[in-house]
Amino acid sequence: MDLEEAVQLERQLHPYGTRQDLYKLIVQACLGNGHLMTSPEDSFQALQKEKRIAGKDSLQEIGNGFIRVPLSYMKEEDLLLWNELFIESAKKRSTRRVFDQALKTYGFTDQGIVSHSQEYKEHYDPHYRVFRKEYVDYFDVFKVVLQSLREHRVISIDGPCASGKTTIGKLLSSFLECPCIHMDDYFLQAHQRTTQRLEEPGGNIDYERFHQEINEAWNQKQPIHMRSYDCSSQKLRKEVILEKSPILIIEGSYAHHPFLDDMDAFKIFMDIDPASQIERLQKCSLDRFGDFVQKWIPMETKYFEAFSIKEKSDYVFSRQSIVQKFHKAGYLDCE
Repeated sequence: MDLEEAVQLERQLHPYGTRQDLYKLIVQACLGNGHLMTSPEDSFQALQKEKRIAGKDSLQEIGNGFIRVPLSYMKEEDLLLWNELFIESAKKRSTRRVFDQALKTYGFTDQGIVSHSQEYKEHYDPHYRVFRKEYVDYFDVFKVVLQSLREHRVISIDGPCASGKTTIGKLLSSFLECPCIHMDDYFLQAHQRTTQRLEEPGGNIDYERFHQEINEAWNQKQPIHMRSYDCSSQKLRKEVILEKSPILIIEGSYAHHPFLDDMDAFKIFMDIDPASQIERLQKCSLDRFGDFVQKWIPMETKYFEAFSIKEKSDYVFSRQSIVQKFHKAGYLDCE
């Protein structure tokens, strides 16, 4: 959602809001929530205190990848994680140029940080926190992963193309401050792409080299020396040594290949319905859409079915927007 759409939504959801409230939305959409950060402890205490008085309100996207989540939506047992993601969200903000342009577009001058107007507070219940939308969309994954770390140190993420594997892999890598290895770096080299190999379920990935470079080093508690494959030059890139970490994330199609089962990983399957998959591919990879439909999706499907990948996963995440989740939870309509 861009800022103009967010402004229209704000006027729709809060018709009693004033220009002061519109200005506040622009500040949040452009500058994020960093101004609220003092310390994690203070942030958590404030969240707990405000949660007790929060009433029911609607979810609201505010543009530039940010979203307001009412405190009433948050479960008490999840508040600590919400607070951590709130802190992570504070690290993202737009440039000053974007903010200045937004002020000019809507006829504002920089007033610093403001509160909601009295009119807004009288008609609505502004007890919320501003998050990066992707953290909210994948909140359930964050929660499950943190629970899994009690027994596992490797998180393996598989699933169809366009299901969000790379996105959640990067988010978890940043949040947990650990490396994320991409299966795309282990595609077959040209000389390995024999007819026999490509007909094998999951055979279009160099799982032997992955096992040697990643699995064996990890299991032996040795530094990982990896060489990613550059599809454009069709050559292996220069060797990279990964820093030692207590946690490792592996993401990408074929991450759950049976040949790689000796890492005792917690297996996440990112699911997506066919219609949504096609829509996302057309939006993000239109130039390669034909290859996905005719080649990559059939190969993935063959692999998933041959090894029952989804069924054998520890956790299946069905891609669903936070708005849909909100509707199911019985919250106010926010479309």
